[in-house]
Amino acid sequence: MAPPPLYIIVRLWIRRGLEAEFEAYERKVSRVMARYGGVIERAIRTCRVANDGSDEPFEVHLLSFPTRELYDTYQDDPERRSLSGERGGIIIKTDIFVGTPGPTYGS
Repeated sequence: MAPPPLYIIVRLWIRRGLEAEFEAYERKVSRVMARYGGVIERAIRTCRVANDGSDEPFEVHLLSFPTRELYDTYQDDPERRSLSGERGGIIIKTDIFVGTPGPTYGS
């Protein structure tokens, strides 16, 4: 029996005026993620503007990976790590929640 997929919710706060740079960074890192079976299932843009001082993030991502091991390997990927300086100049705060599928609650 295959292990359940891993889901990751990522909340991202970015610096004001760097929306285009953020999108370019996310395209780069999503290509790295794909090597490990990772996918950005959904990107949700909130109503807040970048770095408006709100507790709400600029964007929320739902990621999926086939296994925890592939996610961990993605985290250690040298190319992903090489992008950390670029990331640090754009993204000011990140919250990450990791889990596996729960009940469907009848839907």
